[in-house]
Amino acid sequence: MTIQSEPAAIRPTTHTLAILSLVLSILGLFPPILPLVGPIAAVITGTIARREIRARPDLYSGEGAAQAGVVLGWVGIGLGLAVCLLIVIGLAFFSISSSTITIGTPVVVPILP
Repeated sequence: MTIQSEPAAIRPTTHTLAILSLVLSILGLFPPILPLVGPIAAVITGTIARREIRARPDLYSGEGAAQAGVVLGWVGIGLGLAVCLLIVIGLAFFSISSSTITIGTPVVVPILP
């Protein structure tokens, strides 16, 4: 008589790229840490993680973390681009306002004794 045991159920593990996407997107929201690079990497890794999680739901979990990483990554990209645009506008404004404009030729008035 042989005893057959059922194989242990494999619990899906959270996909590493999903966690990485979430971490990069959060760090990307703080400009001194990972400006623009973090959010771009978060969107890429989150998209890859979501694709692999959907392909193998029995093996991977963490689609919510991947989705959050993608969304926060796009928010970080938008904020980074807005800050860059404001810097460019500010530099253009201050360079125009600080230049001296002379109209015509300067007039020298002699001082009489």
